[in-house]
Parts: sequence; structure tokens; C-alpha cells
Amino acid sequence: MTLGAKKIIVVTLVCTLVVVAVLMLVSAGHAATTLLVHAGAGIRPPLEELGRMFERETGVRVDYSYKGSGCLLADICFSKRGDAYVPGEQYYIDQAKERGFIADSRVVGQMSTVLIVQKGNPDNIRGLRDLTRKGMRVGLGDPKRVAAGRAATEALVKAGLLKQVEENVVTRALNVVELGIGVKLKHLDAAIVWDATAHLFKGDVATIEIPGEWRVSCPIPVGVLNFSSHRDEAEQYMAFLATEDARKVFVKHGYGLPPRPESDEQEEKSD
Repeated sequence: MTLGAKKIIVVTLVCTLVVVAVLMLVSAGHAATTLLVHAGAGIRPPLEELGRMFERETGVRVDYSYKGSGCLLADICFSKRGDAYVPGEQYYIDQAKERGFIADSRVVGQMSTVLIVQKGNPDNIRGLRDLTRKGMRVGLGDPKRVAAGRAATEALVKAGLLKQVEENVVTRALNVVELGIGVKLKHLDAAIVWDATAHLFKGDVATIEIPGEWRVSCPIPVGVLNFSSHRDEAEQYMAFLATEDARKVFVKHGYGLPPRPESDEQEEKSD
């Protein structure tokens, strides 16, 4: 083999090794900047948008695992994987804290219960009491697995109608979006969901407000998981969800907002 041929082979091998090394570094860097976030299915619309915004600002990608809040907690208990947990209710963050899973948490949004019925309201449903009529097909979330199910039960208890309405329940959904689909497709006459869920199906269902004394409001918390492989990035993601830009996204998707932290208000006054 000539000297020139040997040089070509050596150069080719070196270039190949460099390319492989670069690809490995890119792959490792990508994996190191991807967060796994366990999130309630009902919060998907704003979180998808916020995940894209967060990646544009920081270069950190967010992969979501969507299920009912209780199902997600079971996943976390089993797998001990993930970087953040965004359930639809503080109850599930508290449960995760009791198990030692949460390093830090804060509230970033709020939802309230409403009643949705078929488009045009063909059954002339005016409130929760109408759900007790004979033959009504009512959908509720599973109270053991879905935050909206727990809230619906609480609202009906406040109204003194739980037992009567439960006689007409034909669906116990594992996530709140299923209820919106059920009403939209006319498999259900009515369902108790979040105001943000009703917003998601705007134009396909009719929304009826629940009186304030029976309405249940629920904060949306986000928690950083203790076994996160990317704790700094997870903390950054949690802080991002509480920014003014993030608040605007929640409002756009029909969510209410929690009171601003006192520290934020004091900073604004000082500015």
C-alpha cells in the first residue's frame, strides 16, 4: 500500500471518529435537556403551547405524559421517573408530597366547575337540579382518579343533589376531556367539567354556570420531582409557568389565575 493510500485511510478514520463523537455529544446533550412532565389531560392545551415557548426560550425540550391526575400519581409511584408533575388539583400534589416525591411546588393557574350540555341545549337544562330528571344521561369524572370528578362530587354535595344525580350517571371518565367529547357526540346529555374544558369545546357544547355557593374552584399546581435527573431545568420550567407570559396563555385557554404571590406584588410596586 502506498504512503498516499495510507494517509487517505487514516484521514477517513479520523473524520469518521470525529463525526461519531459529535453525534454522540449531540445525542447526549439532547437527552440531558429533555424534561419529562406528568400532566393532567385536562390541562393539555395551555401546556402544549407553554412547552413550545419554554423550548424556544431555553433550548430545553418538554415531553408530556398526559393522563388523569390520579393515574399519573400511580405512574410516578411505580416508575420513580420524571422531572415535574402538573396535576389538576392540589390534592394530588399533597399526596405526592406525603410520599416524598416533591422537592418544590407552586400554583400557576386555577379552574372552576361548570355544567356543559349538548349544543343548543335541547333538554332545556338550567342547572344541577335538572340532572336529577328521570332518563338524563350524566357524565362525571371518576372521583378517585380525576380532579374534575372530585370537584363534581363536592359541588353536588354542596347542592344536596349527589345521591339523586348519581342515579343518572352513565359515565365515570378517567379524564375530563372524555366528558366533553361525550357531550359533543351526544352520548351524554350533560357533564360537570372545568371551565377550561368547556372552553376547549366552545361551539360544540353549551355552558351553564354553577352558582357560586355550589361552584368548586381548584388551583393548578406544578411540582418538581425529587428524582428528577434535571433538577435545575425542572425548577426553571416551574418558574416559567408562573411568568406573566405564561399567565396570558392560561387565560387565552379559558383558565382563571391564582392571586399573585406577595413577593411579586411588592416587586411591581418597587418598580
